[in-house]
Amino acid sequence: MITASAQTAWYVYGVVDARDAPASDALRLVRENSLAAVVAEVPLSEYGEEWLVERMNDRAWLEVRAREHEDVLQRLAASTTVVPFRFGVIYLGLDDVRVLLRERGAEFAAALDRVRGRIELGVKAWADRRAAVEVKQQPASGRAYLERRLGEQERAHRAAAALADIARQAHEHLLAHAVEGVVNRPQPKELTGRDDAMILNAAYLVADGDAALEAEVAALNVMHRGRGISFEVTGPWPPHNFVEEREEA
Repeated sequence: MITASAQTAWYVYGVVDARDAPASDALRLVRENSLAAVVAEVPLSEYGEEWLVERMNDRAWLEVRAREHEDVLQRLAASTTVVPFRFGVIYLGLDDVRVLLRERGAEFAAALDRVRGRIELGVKAWADRRAAVEVKQQPASGRAYLERRLGEQERAHRAAAALADIARQAHEHLLAHAVEGVVNRPQPKELTGRDDAMILNAAYLVADGDAALEAEVAALNVMHRGRGISFEVTGPWPPHNFVEEREEA
């Protein structure tokens, strides 16, 4: 029986159907009945409980490891159906992984059925706030200044409400071309690196090969072309947004 040494543990990427599990030199499969967990041996010096908390606060380390995690899942999803786990699921022994598969086998099997033959696509909408709301920069004083500030705030509130309504309507249009859809919290500028404001950050589960949602995104871009609003499709991604994520080590 393969076990990790006292200096290593098992990192779990996700669960696949054991019959369709892809071969890989870098990864190992832990089979239990009809399921297989995709794992890799990792050093406890980086992934041990006492070290992982500290590492999670190291942005450079986290970005590299999180990207590696997603790259593995992307490769898996390209060849088979996968229930992806969140970053950082660690088990000390392979028997612990087998217990996970036994205890939650029905849940994982249902999740695989839910996403089989389907892919996750992301849709983001961006708004140029300078085009959406006029903000005057000329200084003023006293009553005139206060009135101007109140006017600017009112215009900003109206613009925000209008953008939220556009995002809501766009999501409704996109849902018509998807099996399921979820709206996540828009990402701030610090994460996106863009000056434009993200007004929609959604994910959609669609049939693999169905281009209807992408066509709808193109139509939305035409519809809002003159408003400083643009839409983009990302993915396909492993279906993180459409499976339960309770993989606690």
